Amino acid sequence: MAAGTQTIAISAGAAPAPAPPQARRRDPSGLRIALAFVAILGAARLIDVSEDGPAMLLFGMGYTAAVASVAVLRPRWFPLLAASYLPFSRAYSVGLVGIPGANMINLLILLGLVATIAARSTRRARVHLGSTVRLVVVYIAVGVLSVYPSLTSGAFGMGEIIQLYRSWVAPVLFFLFVVAIVRDRQDVADIVEVMAFAATIVAALTWMEGLGRQGRGTIDASRVSGLMRQANSMGAFLVYYGVPLLALALTSKSWRRRALYLAGFLVTARAVLFTFSRGAYLSLAAGSAVVVLLRSPLLLLAGVGGGALTVAAVPSLIPSSVMERLGDTTSEEKGLYDPTAVEQLDRSSAHRLVLWRGAARMIAQHPLQGVGIGLFQDMIGNYTEVPLRRDDPRDAHNAFILIAAEMGIPMLLLLVLLHCCFAALALRLYFRRRLLVDRTLGLSFLGCQVGVIVSCMLGSRFSDEALIAYFWMMAGMLCVTSALPEPLPTRRQRPVVRSRRG
Repeated sequence: MAAGTQTIAISAGAAPAPAPPQARRRDPSGLRIALAFVAILGAARLIDVSEDGPAMLLFGMGYTAAVASVAVLRPRWFPLLAASYLPFSRAYSVGLVGIPGANMINLLILLGLVATIAARSTRRARVHLGSTVRLVVVYIAVGVLSVYPSLTSGAFGMGEIIQLYRSWVAPVLFFLFVVAIVRDRQDVADIVEVMAFAATIVAALTWMEGLGRQGRGTIDASRVSGLMRQANSMGAFLVYYGVPLLALALTSKSWRRRALYLAGFLVTARAVLFTFSRGAYLSLAAGSAVVVLLRSPLLLLAGVGGGALTVAAVPSLIPSSVMERLGDTTSEEKGLYDPTAVEQLDRSSAHRLVLWRGAARMIAQHPLQGVGIGLFQDMIGNYTEVPLRRDDPRDAHNAFILIAAEMGIPMLLLLVLLHCCFAALALRLYFRRRLLVDRTLGLSFLGCQVGVIVSCMLGSRFSDEALIAYFWMMAGMLCVTSALPEPLPTRRQRPVVRSRRG
């Protein structure tokens, strides 16, 4: 049968399929170096190394030399080394002494361009990446238009405006670096492994800091700000990249890897509780539920039912501080914005509603171009129904509202369209591909994306590379993997086609 099939193929004008090449063992040095940098930064945080001390200056010099060498000589290792530093970039913004603006993120962006040029010059065959990548480029280009209102407002100088736009666009640039540099599924697997290791280390550090803050009397004093230096952002980070650990645990073939990834997820979930972020609680529940639902609806049903029965039987399993934090959403006292109410939202939640209603008026007045990037906090007081005090928070507390207010409704629509495209690619990888790498990446991204969407509805977190750059890197890997051809099944897996005689 095989010989007959080959004869028909030759007679039809097709060349016989070449024998599959021997699988070459990938040099793991880049992965090991990246994991070593994560371990070094984690240890530095553990022993509380100062940001501007000689130890971090020495690390910055070594890390810069390593990334610079890799960008030129081994560009495929660049995303690995970038991923090893990004979660620590807010706590350790090391750079070159004496050079203004030469912090590590700016250096990574510059070296990312070098790595992109080096990778594209050595790549023989180019992969067609489809319309999603072009849509990201359009998203970046349209975002430039929001600079003009900020410039004409007179509130900022040119240098400040450039910095504002740079803060917004920097995480998206790592998407482009991944798209340009990553070549195959082994690159994707290595980057995912670095992200998983970094997320586990960050979660362990957060847990240890939380243990040191126990017993401080109030929730505000006990909240852990961690590497992100803000409790809500710290909780968001743990959710975004802790949920993919659950996806890895559910899809790994090896029981050893399943146990390791599940342990990492449980550490992350426990660390989230130390941030006392209600948005993180909701995001973790939503992202985890989506991952388990897609993997096995029966497993989700069993988990929810078993969890409910366990909590009902032993209510003390839920920490009292968590219940107290969730109970803070409403208050029985007379409120600031409605003195006649007996039970209403707490001050923080009620204040957000005031800001969101003011943002709606702002968007209605500036629907196309927005008020300008970075101007929301300066201008929101002109649109609220009650005067804001000088010490009142003025953050939008919603990333989608903030983009619509500062950059216009078209930018918001582009962002929503991008999320839809990413979700479609991830679902296609998970349900239509056979390779484990593809399916795991799709499931991991969907869990991360749900966490990002839920979290960003309660906070403005699209402009922090330490927090959101991993998401864009995962989206880049999603686009690359979707464009890679899936290898043909082995002879045993191929369907047998029987020829009809006569």
